[in-house]
Amino acid sequence: MPFFLQLRAYLRPYLPLILISAVLAIPLSALRLAPAPLVKYVVDDLLVRKDAALLGLFPIVMIGIYVVNFAVRFVHYYLIRIVITRVNQRLKNDLVTHLLGLSADYFADRSSGALVSRVGSDPNLIDGGIGNIHTAIREPITFVSLFGYALYLNWKLTLVILLLFPLLAWVFTYTGKSLKRYSTKMQEENANLYSALQETFSGFRVVKAFRLENYLQKKFEDRNAQFARFSLKMAAVEEASHPLVELFTGFAIAAVIYYGGTRVLAGEMSAGDLLSFFVAFALMMDPIRRLNDINLKFTQATAASTRVMEIFAWKSRITEKRDAPPMRPFARAVEFKEVAFKYPDDPTREILGGVSFEVPKGSVIAVVGRSGAGKSSLVSLLPRLYDVTGGRILVDGVDVRDLPLSDLRSQVAVVSQDVFLFNDTIYENIRCGRLDATEADVREAARQAFAIDFIERAPQGFASVIGDRGQKLSGGERQRISIARAFLRKAPVLILDEATSNLDPASEKFVQRALEDLMKDRTTLVIAHRLSTVRHADQILVLRSGKIVERGTHDQLLSAGGEYAELNRLHEITV
Repeated sequence: MPFFLQLRAYLRPYLPLILISAVLAIPLSALRLAPAPLVKYVVDDLLVRKDAALLGLFPIVMIGIYVVNFAVRFVHYYLIRIVITRVNQRLKNDLVTHLLGLSADYFADRSSGALVSRVGSDPNLIDGGIGNIHTAIREPITFVSLFGYALYLNWKLTLVILLLFPLLAWVFTYTGKSLKRYSTKMQEENANLYSALQETFSGFRVVKAFRLENYLQKKFEDRNAQFARFSLKMAAVEEASHPLVELFTGFAIAAVIYYGGTRVLAGEMSAGDLLSFFVAFALMMDPIRRLNDINLKFTQATAASTRVMEIFAWKSRITEKRDAPPMRPFARAVEFKEVAFKYPDDPTREILGGVSFEVPKGSVIAVVGRSGAGKSSLVSLLPRLYDVTGGRILVDGVDVRDLPLSDLRSQVAVVSQDVFLFNDTIYENIRCGRLDATEADVREAARQAFAIDFIERAPQGFASVIGDRGQKLSGGERQRISIARAFLRKAPVLILDEATSNLDPASEKFVQRALEDLMKDRTTLVIAHRLSTVRHADQILVLRSGKIVERGTHDQLLSAGGEYAELNRLHEITV
């Protein structure tokens, strides 16, 4: 049970429950053995000898056995269900906590659907393994008890059925190896299915706009076919193992019937002994079949726990300095000094190289350039979504890597082109900007963002649920919710990442007014797409291939006739 060792930290608090359940396996096994000797006495004493005094006793004994069985069985199984539920709950909580603590590169490298599969599906497969721990203890005890009773009845007849065990061992070994291989493949393909679904549903508007229904349907069907292929392979192995066990058992039954029958005819065994042996043998096959099922569950649980432990082995590349003193309120400037950056998954490609500039408190610095120049990468370094690979970023003279991460990020508000809203109420989507905000704070932030009018027109006002990623709202409305969130945050440093791109003129008017109010008394770093957002910046930086090639005011850069003037002329100030 490799998964048992992998999950020992999760199972350790529940060892008393597991042990109690294991101890109860002994009386439960004894109760399962009871029908075999009872059959002997019913046949030999009641039916053959016609002992009428036993006729009233047997029903009472039988009822008593099943009453005790009910009590023991309930506690035996319920204790394990407690363990399953609590381990599953804690495991999922820890997985989400760990994933939320990872740096952004892990989410850039992996499909969110695949991560959802690992958190949602793998712990459930582990449940199947944990749920069979007591079975793995109980069934061998039951088997040994029944085997011992069979030896007691007739050791020669018991030797006949021993010939069955090497064949059963071969079945278990072969199916175990095959199931492990196919189970791992199935879980990988299940993750791909989750990924395809997540892409389809989260991008529903694009799907409809570009008529991608057939394309995405085929993509899903292809992945589903892969999943079905491995599922059928596993099903073939699993379903073949059961009839194989029954086939080999059939040979053993035939041998027992022939040899046992000859012993009864010869007077060496009573009919009750032979029937009791048959009952013991039939009951003995049940643990064997169950152990075959356990083999499958343990195989799936081991593959799932291995995948879960892989996630826990992932370590965030964003680390915090131990015992870092609390960050003081922002007072002077943000400085980029010879900043260089390469993405962790592509360390050979330089995104930024030797970028230096200063953002004094209360100023507005704009960064422009063609697509791929490194603008979004640059601003993502300030709140440490990624870390610089060279140079330093200083806030009031302190390297951001020496600041507590929560303190640093509390000083920064971000409004981006790609607005992310939760499938929740408008109120909650604004409140997540500052979770300790009051209702009055939320309403005021909405008013400042020019969002109060459309919110109050919504069916339930602030209580209106806006759908996945805010699909029930227009682009301008989503952006104003994002701005309201930034107002509520009251952070002194503001990052505007293409905040007005892809908006219609009417929406842009409202959003631009809201942004202008938001920028007041804040230190702002703007990634610009539209000229109107940078014309009045204190300084404009022109980025090309990860390097600053021009800097100055709007008028100065136009007069210089360089790249900024060209971008302005071509209306290509882009992301």
